[in-house]
Amino acid sequence: MMGYAAVMKVTTAAIAMAIAGSANLFAQAPAPFELPLPTGQFPIGTTRWVITDAARPEPFAPGQSRQVAVVAWYPAAAGQTGSPAPYLRESLAEVQSFAGLIRQPGVFDSLAGVQTHAVIDATPLAGPAPLPTLVFSHGYTAIPSSYTTLLEDLASHGYVVLSVVHPYEATAATLADGTVVTFLDEKGAMRKGIADVLAEWGPEDHTMARITDAKADDDRLALLRGYLSRLPLTGAALDGRVADLTLVIDRLPGLPAGSIGSRVAARIDTGRIGVFGHSMGGVTAGAFCLADARCRAGLNLDGIPQYGAMIDQTMPRPFLMVYSARPGRAGASDVIYRRATATYYRVDVGGTLHLDFSDMNFWGGPLRARGAYGTIAPARAADITRQIVREYFDQELLGQASPLLGGRTMLDGVTVQVMRQPK
Repeated sequence: MMGYAAVMKVTTAAIAMAIAGSANLFAQAPAPFELPLPTGQFPIGTTRWVITDAARPEPFAPGQSRQVAVVAWYPAAAGQTGSPAPYLRESLAEVQSFAGLIRQPGVFDSLAGVQTHAVIDATPLAGPAPLPTLVFSHGYTAIPSSYTTLLEDLASHGYVVLSVVHPYEATAATLADGTVVTFLDEKGAMRKGIADVLAEWGPEDHTMARITDAKADDDRLALLRGYLSRLPLTGAALDGRVADLTLVIDRLPGLPAGSIGSRVAARIDTGRIGVFGHSMGGVTAGAFCLADARCRAGLNLDGIPQYGAMIDQTMPRPFLMVYSARPGRAGASDVIYRRATATYYRVDVGGTLHLDFSDMNFWGGPLRARGAYGTIAPARAADITRQIVREYFDQELLGQASPLLGGRTMLDGVTVQVMRQPK
């Protein structure tokens, strides 16, 4: 899978240094990049809310109930005024905690100067027809705001996008009382529960390479089952993430009356919901779509392999898997998706690595120097990702056939395969 915390080696001292860095100093620096312009016709609004599930204990905070944050992006009414929303919606801690992983405290603090193209609490677009909705899940230990380019672009094309922030499994998340929690404990070390999940992934690279080298489906399935059987903590984390998505959708009718969140929820078409994510968030999308019929279509951005029960079950919904060019990974989950989904779309994007499906390629700096990105240009990676995701959901939720998935248009370095469940 590659959690973000596994991109670089982690040390307690390095993380502590990052958190101790001066936020004010770096917030004064010029913004290091500008988000690409959205390509749709609608202005964009954004709002945020937190949901508490009193029936679910928080595994990372004994005695507390689970809280789930939602950052919503949506088409807004014309003529909105107001300042653009800041890029780092979960506070500067989103990047400060991550900076500790590469032993360069403060290196990403200038991202506090980046602005989005959305207006906070803008009035939602009015109209008689409800809006198609997409639910997004971020990667394990990921930076929630690092997917803004993709999410606000989808909103500009008429989608309500609900970005679910999984507290403690993200670099930072803001709870209902304003408390910011991270994947670090009070000593500045990786939380034990997070580190334990990441430790289960130790054999993953070797196992995925064996799977992609195998010639027969039976051999691939045997290798996958063997690997998945040794991931009890990962399985529990996946179940928790699916529960988070379920909670977000279940609670839409109960958002506070008169709030912007409730006005956004009132525009949602619950009969047209797609679910997608990056890395473990993409795997979460697959698991949710298997379990919940409200998912009309699912999409996974480079989350490998597909954990959970899909290896032994089927679902009457389409699914799209986007593979990067990471060595020994492409095709590792094909044997699951071909058998489980009504229609399986496989898309391979050349020149990419795992982080290229987020905004982080634009950040450059030390991650580029350490080889965390592929050879693809940041703007091209963003354009390709946006086109794949948008055309797929336009097809599955709106009935607009995708030129790319249908083979009528081609993108350099991008290959598409379509496979249907055997009858």
